[in-house]
Order: sequence, then C-alpha cells, then structure tokens
Amino acid sequence: MEFIALVIAIFTYLMIALRSITKIPPWASMFFGGVLMIVTGVISVDQAYSSINLDVIIFLITIFTFSSALEISGFLRYLAYKLVTKYRQPRKIIFFILLYSGLLSNLVTNDGVASSWTPVMLEASKAMNMDELPFLYTLAFGVTIGSVMMPTGNPQNLLILLEAHVPFLLFIGILIVPTFVNLILSYLVIVFLFKDKLKNVVIDDIEPVEIKDRRLAYLSLILLIITVLLFLALSALRIDIVLGSLVTSSLLLFMSKERRNIIQRIDWSTILFFIGLFIFTEGLFQGGVINLLYSFIPPPTNVLTIMVSSIALSQVLSNVPLVAIYIPEMQQLGVASIINWLALAAGSTIAGNFTILGAASNVIISEASEIRGGKSFNFFEFMKYATPVLLVNFTVLYLFISLAGTALIQLLAASH
Repeated sequence: MEFIALVIAIFTYLMIALRSITKIPPWASMFFGGVLMIVTGVISVDQAYSSINLDVIIFLITIFTFSSALEISGFLRYLAYKLVTKYRQPRKIIFFILLYSGLLSNLVTNDGVASSWTPVMLEASKAMNMDELPFLYTLAFGVTIGSVMMPTGNPQNLLILLEAHVPFLLFIGILIVPTFVNLILSYLVIVFLFKDKLKNVVIDDIEPVEIKDRRLAYLSLILLIITVLLFLALSALRIDIVLGSLVTSSLLLFMSKERRNIIQRIDWSTILFFIGLFIFTEGLFQGGVINLLYSFIPPPTNVLTIMVSSIALSQVLSNVPLVAIYIPEMQQLGVASIINWLALAAGSTIAGNFTILGAASNVIISEASEIRGGKSFNFFEFMKYATPVLLVNFTVLYLFISLAGTALIQLLAASH
C-alpha cells in the first residue's frame, strides 16, 4: 500500500504544480487524489468518512456565509473604493492591505479574511488599472503573517491554545512584536519583488461606490462582530468556537431575504478541497507515506527543529492536520514547553508563505479570484515570490521565540 499511496501523492502534487498546463484547479486535483486513496484500497470508506474534520468544514462554511453576504450587499466593493480613494498610490495600498488583513485575521481568522477580502483586491486593482497579482499576493502574505500573533488568528493556533493550554496573554505577549516586525519587513520585500508591476499606474476618475443593500451589510457586520466576541468567550470557556459562528451564520440566513443568493455564492470549491485534503492526508498516513517523510525530517525537539519540520510537513499535510499530529508527539517526546508550542504555532502558520498548499488561505484566495474572473496563483510562481518572505519571517520569529521568548518566560517564572 505504501507504493500505491506514494504514487497517488506524487500524481496529486504534480497535477497541482502543473495547473498552468493542465488547467485543472487545485481543489479538483486534491479531491480526486482523496478519492483515489479510497478506490485503490489505501483506506476504507469508513476511514475516509472519519478523517473529515467536520469542525473545520462547518467553520469554513459559516465564515464563507458572512463573506458571501458582505459581497452581495456591496460592502466589499465599497471597501475597495474607500481603500483606493484614500491611499491612491499602489505602494501605500500594498502597505495597508498587508497591515489591515494581518490584524483582521486575528478577529475572523486568516481563512475568513482571505475569503472576504479577495473580491476587494480584484475591485481595487480594477479601479487602478493594474495587475491584481501584487494585491492578491500581499493579501496571502498578510493573513499568514498577521495570524501568527493570536490564538484566534487561525485554526492551528486555536488548537494549540486549547490542547496545549498555552496562556492566551502569554501567546500574544511573545508573538506580537515579531509579527509587527515581519509585517514591516515583508512590505519592503513585496515592494521589491513587484517593483515593475507597481510602476506607471494611472488611477482613473473612479465613480463613487455606495453599499447596495445596507440592511444586509449592517446585519452581516453586526453578526460578524458578535461572532468574534463569541470566539473569544467560547475559547476562554474551552467550548468549541464553531458553535459561535454556527449560531450567527444561521441567524444571518434566517433573517436575510438574500439567503438563497448567499448560499449560492459560498466558495464551495474550497470546501471540496478541504474534504479531499482530509481524505488524502488519511491515505498518506495509512499508506505509510508520512512515516517515510519522518525519516528525512528531524524530530520536533527544540525551537529550530519544530519550526523547520512544521514548515516542511505543512506543505504535504497542511498546517491544521500537522499541528493535530505534533501536539501528542511533542508531549510524548517530553518537549511540551510553552516556547516549543509557540514555535509550532509560528512554524505551522508561516508555512503558508512557501507553497500554495502551505495554508488553506492561499487556496481560498486563488480560487475566489478565479471564480470572479481574476488570476489564480501558479504553484512555482508562488514559491518564487513567497520564499524571500518566508526566509524573513522565519529569521525574525526564530530569534524572538528562542531568545526574547525564553527570557520573558524565565522572568515571569522568577517573579512568581
């Protein structure tokens, strides 16, 4: 079975990497790869069903419901209009996309911002008569970098908070400074990488944009704020945060007259990608491919090896399944310290700044753009732009966690 699983894995990743030639989107390749794991006997149907994490699937559907409603109401287009008219210069817009998306990702998770802001990027680039790729890449990097600093920034951070019992304030206290440093340094890298695309941009006289359906916009925003508050409250009470978004999104559909339109505009292709990913990952485990990879990757025993291995394995497993595996493994190895948990959170998150498969938010942005007639991410082009950003992020986070983080925890321990 190991040989079959390995062949399926290579085939699936080749289809994703060669997307520009095959024209097959990543979600279709990943879903097909998952199905192949079943029909070839690598895993059973029951194993495939049990591998699907319904918490993640339902969470994405509920967050996408808000994104869809905000887009239909015209609020996202209005937001793009305000962004362009306020800052006007491409480099300024790039900076504030990076900053705003990074900060917002901690309130509605990186996947939520990726989904809701992609239409904003397309509208902004259209208004400025420029290529949308610099904006899309900035959004992808922004939500990844920004979501490092809080447990609510992404699902893997939340998993570490709940399962490893890392104090909420300590999590933020150690990771907030390197996050802001990375946002600033990454801005400089992005401007350098896209310097040719940011030149000679002419901003047309932009026709004023108004919110089309104010009732739907206000209803969505109010319920979204309530969702964020519920996330914070439920995580503090150690209750599944999905309950919060499930309640508020169902209220949105119950109260809105545009409920059918909202459901139809949800990014269902990304949902299929995740379903396929969970089944595909289970096939990698049962087929022995993961054990094979472990022989090439150092065990997670210190900050450096945890960050390196989590970045590498996240490209194969995606970051949420990777963290779910590493938590019990690190506990078994006896390296379950706060510093190492923060290294796992940082490494598994910035893994998104390596390949398109390193974070679900990358896939969400690419698919959401293509659905709306924009460009999608090319596998190798993404690596070309993302690798310099990753190297900067890794260096800053490693130094802060291993040096400043350790010193801070020792200081706190001494004070007690």
